[in-house]
Amino acid sequence: MNLQRASSRTPMPWRNGKGVQYEIAADGPLPEGWTWRVSTADIDQDVPFSAYPGVVRDFCVAEGRGVVLTIDGVDRVCGPGSVTRFSGAADVSSRLIDGPVRALNLMQLGSHDAGSWTIVREGESGPVARSLVAIGGSATVRVGTEELRLDVLDAVLECAGATVVVASGVVATS
Repeated sequence: MNLQRASSRTPMPWRNGKGVQYEIAADGPLPEGWTWRVSTADIDQDVPFSAYPGVVRDFCVAEGRGVVLTIDGVDRVCGPGSVTRFSGAADVSSRLIDGPVRALNLMQLGSHDAGSWTIVREGESGPVARSLVAIGGSATVRVGTEELRLDVLDAVLECAGATVVVASGVVATS
């Protein structure tokens, strides 16, 4: 198990240069050698998303009031803790609902099945396929026999097959 603090991540520009992302994990080298990757993104203005043809994207509002994603002309309201799946080839733009948001992204090549985000709330437990990330604020979790205090967007990696028990807060698992 590997605890990764959000504050230790290095900012990187989006593919289209319109925003900032922070890599959490990937199964191969960036920018192009992966079949799945997990990252966060800061969205502080209405902005178009980068195109990723051949990739399936799972977008989760991890912090903030939410965003409206316009996906190929159709509006999807994405509130805190919601998960929205869309094609990386889609024409996607975002419109903030009430201030900036921080998002959690799972991207996977269309032929690869890395699952999706599962939201686990206070008092609940759930399986971890690959990683877990605190969303909406801080969280206290138990993974195996270890109890951890996570700040928003802190991640626990290399815990595949474990069960997380959330004592407080909310986490997303993939």
